[in-house]
Amino acid sequence: MGEYVVDLKGLKGLAQNLAKQLKGNEVIALIGDLGTGKTTFTKFLVEALKPEEGTVVRSPTFAVLNEYKTKKGTVYHADLYRVKNFDFTDYVGSGILIVEWADLDPSLDADIVIRFQYEGDNLRRIKLEKKS
Repeated sequence: MGEYVVDLKGLKGLAQNLAKQLKGNEVIALIGDLGTGKTTFTKFLVEALKPEEGTVVRSPTFAVLNEYKTKKGTVYHADLYRVKNFDFTDYVGSGILIVEWADLDPSLDADIVIRFQYEGDNLRRIKLEKKS
């Protein structure tokens, strides 16, 4: 799907483009160090999917899983930073599952993998890979 070096505006554009391609049942793995933009990307993606009014996208680090209702269905937003083992069985296929720190669960079968890398000066290298 491509590799990009983007600022915040570019990150939002990538999220908006991806939102247009989603069917509503994908598993999206987000991989990258702290502060590289995983939660921000998720926020932009949920915004592009037209959530219910008043929806606030927050990091699921402590909640482990947040749920957002959108025009394209439910988005499940999970974070494996604190909880390494989480059973996603009930979520896979029933909405869009976005997993931060997905590399901590090698059994996670993602449709789309997005890698985030800090590039300095508010830039991030984003690599999007789609399972064939």
